[in-house]
Amino acid sequence: MDIHELIQSRRSVRRFKPEAVPMEVLKKMVEAGRLAPSGANFQPIRYLVVTDDEMRAKIFATLKWAAHIRPDGDPPPGNEPMAYIIMLIDERVGSKAIYNYDVGLAAENVLIAGLAEGVASCLLLSFGRKEVVEIFDLPEHLQPNLVIALGYPDEEPVYVNRSDTYRYWRDENGVITVPKIPLDEVMFINRVKE
Repeated sequence: MDIHELIQSRRSVRRFKPEAVPMEVLKKMVEAGRLAPSGANFQPIRYLVVTDDEMRAKIFATLKWAAHIRPDGDPPPGNEPMAYIIMLIDERVGSKAIYNYDVGLAAENVLIAGLAEGVASCLLLSFGRKEVVEIFDLPEHLQPNLVIALGYPDEEPVYVNRSDTYRYWRDENGVITVPKIPLDEVMFINRVKE
């Protein structure tokens, strides 16, 4: 699959097979994130990889899944993520003004690298940050910014070109459908026209 096909096929998955993601694959994903651009090259992101069953259960309990389709967006028992990459910000370096840009750039690299290995993902900004700090006894300078839930997919979400709604849904066959604004509505050439 070429890079464009990977990008087009990358959707958030919330149901995973009970199959471990090899550490070698997780390391490739973190390596891809580590190599992403960083504002002023400060590189404030640290990556906490979680594969231990007990720790995964503790993280899972802090997550808030797909708000638009709650509770059907929550992974059912047996379909929970098999690994997590928690992106931490080292607040001793860089600037708070650019942390989120760095996280976004690195996260996309992590997701695409994982997808190239068959690993599905879901980004979660809604999680118990305080609980994560406590679970891992994180030092004060390392703050959790983003949780990436990972595993081999047990569903295949799709996208449709549609600009009348931003809300995703689970269709009559149980497939999550994600509307994306069509290219001709988001791209301007040489001038902006509405």
